[in-house]
Amino acid sequence: MQTVSISKKLLTNVLSTFVILTFFIATAQIIFSYFSVRHHFEAELLQLEVTINATLSQAIWEINDDQIAAIGTGLSSMDMVQAVIIKNENNSIIFQGGPLVHLLSQDLLANNSKLFGITSPLAFSLSNFSSATKINQVGYISLYSSDNKVLAKVFLQTIIPITGMLIGIAILIYLIQAMFKKLLTNPLARLTKDIAKIDLEKISHSKLDIPNNQNDELSLLARAFNSMLTKLEEYKEDLISANQQLDLQNISLEQEVTKKTAILNEVINKLAKQKNELERNDVKLRASIFQLKETQNQLVESEKMASLGSLVAGISHEINTPVGIGVTAASYLSECIGDLKKSVEQKSLTQSKMTKFLDNSQQSTTLLLNNLNKASQLIQSFKDIAVDQTSEAIRDVDLHKYLNEVITSLQPKLKRTTHRIVVNCTEHIMIRCRAGALSQIFTNMILNSIIHAFDDKSDGVITISLSQSTQFIMIDYCDNGSGISPENLSSLFEPFYTTKRGQGGSGLGTHILYNIVTQSLHGTIVPHSAPGQGLGYKIKFPRFFINS
Repeated sequence: MQTVSISKKLLTNVLSTFVILTFFIATAQIIFSYFSVRHHFEAELLQLEVTINATLSQAIWEINDDQIAAIGTGLSSMDMVQAVIIKNENNSIIFQGGPLVHLLSQDLLANNSKLFGITSPLAFSLSNFSSATKINQVGYISLYSSDNKVLAKVFLQTIIPITGMLIGIAILIYLIQAMFKKLLTNPLARLTKDIAKIDLEKISHSKLDIPNNQNDELSLLARAFNSMLTKLEEYKEDLISANQQLDLQNISLEQEVTKKTAILNEVINKLAKQKNELERNDVKLRASIFQLKETQNQLVESEKMASLGSLVAGISHEINTPVGIGVTAASYLSECIGDLKKSVEQKSLTQSKMTKFLDNSQQSTTLLLNNLNKASQLIQSFKDIAVDQTSEAIRDVDLHKYLNEVITSLQPKLKRTTHRIVVNCTEHIMIRCRAGALSQIFTNMILNSIIHAFDDKSDGVITISLSQSTQFIMIDYCDNGSGISPENLSSLFEPFYTTKRGQGGSGLGTHILYNIVTQSLHGTIVPHSAPGQGLGYKIKFPRFFINS
């Protein structure tokens, strides 16, 4: 392996540090000079504007184009000024000049990051006969300079100091190299050469010469090395004796190692047996976990089907009412038709009987149509919700309309109470997602409020607010029920957690709700509650479905 010189490495590090520090100082000086010169340029531009304001304002007021052009040309010819724009009070350009005036046609002057300047209004003071002075704004003047001019002046200000600094660095490097070579590199090379010549058989003849006969670190190192050689020679015999004792200890140690190895092998065999046992137990444990997950999934599906069964039972009972009324109306209409037919056969039909028949028929058909339409709407809502709950299909959904369909399907549960559901939605929200997921979300939240939140209330209120942004859909759900404590709120989404274990609660409703929002809709759900202040959920999910 190639030897690395410590002196060379030390010299390189010292000089590198010095050069880097010098570079940063020079950079800081240039930056300071840049901002100082730029501030000076801005002050000069402002002073120019103040100087020519009155003269230029009067020229514009008097419409003296020659004088305006002369003033603008004079400003443009100044080395510091790169562009001049003079506008009248209507913001129309009446003069433009300067080396960068060609940028005006490209509309780049005002947006060019390398340009800076000022824009000031031009006002002309006019005195009238009443000795009152009236100030009239006659236009604007814009004066621009550029970073190139600033940098040029900074270059002139810093080139001489930086050049002197570089020359000083070069001289300093040469002097440091010479001192390092004299004081460190050469003495260290001699010490290295003498050390390489040391003969362990003739230690007394291998002493090192003290470099430069000085009391520096290298001299101390040489003296310490000579002292070490002296002690090494003194203890040479002791070392031979120690080696003999070490050999005896090695023999004893090898015997001990052999015994320990046998014991270790026995322990390893026991550990191998225990490992095999743990692996078998791990297989059994994985099988148990898999079976537990399968059981949990079955319970979740059972909960979904139980919810669907409850929906079917409620809808069936709800449909019986309009269907029963329809049957009654149809039966009465049949009786009226029979009476009419009998009167026709007996030729006893009168105008009053015909009028009565028409009135009764009209009422019966109206009643029949209204109730059949109501039954049809209930069946259609049930069909949409039931199909969505058992399907993973993705389709376009009108969120507000779909929520109303879910609420309609839950009317059998709601009509037995005086609870109300308030829906707030001020905009049309269309999304593409699994409609069944939305149905299960709203159904679980509403039924959970009805079952758990309103034990002590007969007039509970559920508020559902729908909103959207460019990328997300937000659902804010809350009830005014009994609420839950903070310690129970942290367990709300755990499977089988319920406060009504002996009253039919399975503890899977909120767990299913959490899984649907986070996994099926790729969203987030955050509960919030306090005892006596109701329970709420803030749900947020992407408006564009991502299939995964």
